[in-house]
Amino acid sequence: MYEEIDTSGEAKWILPTLIGFLVVVGLAIVRFFVIPLEDPPYTDQWDLVLIIGISPMGACILGSVFGALRKMAIKLNPERLEFTDEVRKLDDFGKVYYEGDFKSKGLGGDPGYMCFWGLSMIAGLIIGMVMVFWMDAIGAFIGSIVMVSLVGIMYMAGVTLAYRGGYIPSKLVGNPLPVRITKYLTKQNVLNSINECDLVSEIIVRFKVGEGQSLKAVDDIHVMAVTSTEPVMEIEITIEKMENIGPEYTYYVPEGLSTRKEERIDVDGKKTILIVDEIDMKSFIRVRYDMNRMRARWNLGTEESLCDLMHALVDEIAKFMPVTKIPKVEDSASSE
Repeated sequence: MYEEIDTSGEAKWILPTLIGFLVVVGLAIVRFFVIPLEDPPYTDQWDLVLIIGISPMGACILGSVFGALRKMAIKLNPERLEFTDEVRKLDDFGKVYYEGDFKSKGLGGDPGYMCFWGLSMIAGLIIGMVMVFWMDAIGAFIGSIVMVSLVGIMYMAGVTLAYRGGYIPSKLVGNPLPVRITKYLTKQNVLNSINECDLVSEIIVRFKVGEGQSLKAVDDIHVMAVTSTEPVMEIEITIEKMENIGPEYTYYVPEGLSTRKEERIDVDGKKTILIVDEIDMKSFIRVRYDMNRMRARWNLGTEESLCDLMHALVDEIAKFMPVTKIPKVEDSASSE
């Protein structure tokens, strides 16, 4: 039977998950009951401080592994989806993943559950450390019962939250724009900076949406900077592997070009690769900085470098067709 969302792979992780639960709880029972704790205080025994303090968080981590593996076992069969073209402004694009998400809910990862997962890890460590001191007061037997229960609960919390918040390895259900490319920078941050350039009137996203009976998928994503020039142009911003190559802009020329070349030019003191070529019967002009990965990432976070490169591309386009730069006029709020 054809299924757009194939969950049959999840079954193979049910037994390992249950075995993991039995092993984790079993080890806790052995440590706290078969090998009884000595008399308190336990805060003076560093081996017990580590065992008691880390056990809840450790159980949550192990459960998370199985939960994530179970989620990743889900496969998609998009062959029968009917894809249609759509265009949205950058700020509105992410909503497409939540509109009608009853058809693909959680397959691309749920930020809410991932937030709860992070909080559960922190809570597990705090609860464990609190238990070290609390067991001095309530005694070994009751404290051991509480610890075994906590280990089991935290394991299942890890399984559930990692499964709900995790994502499947498919670009069809995950928004690539919020993906982090450095510690403090996402692709969305870069695009927002490009949107501030004086030659960029707005940034739009062109993509295809596939609708089925049980699946909604987004594919063939292209981010375009709409220029404030005459004529208005749509310049594609490369989002694939931008963390490795830095900013890259491409303009597909409406009419074919007889020129084919690749050369290095200077853009505000930076060596830049200029390519004029043709692919799939479409002529294009492309620019990107010629630099290593570290410098490329640095330029992604530098608004001046992003704008300088945009100006450089428009200047190159002007060599093949009439282009007039018209700096955009920012909308100003009424003072009344």
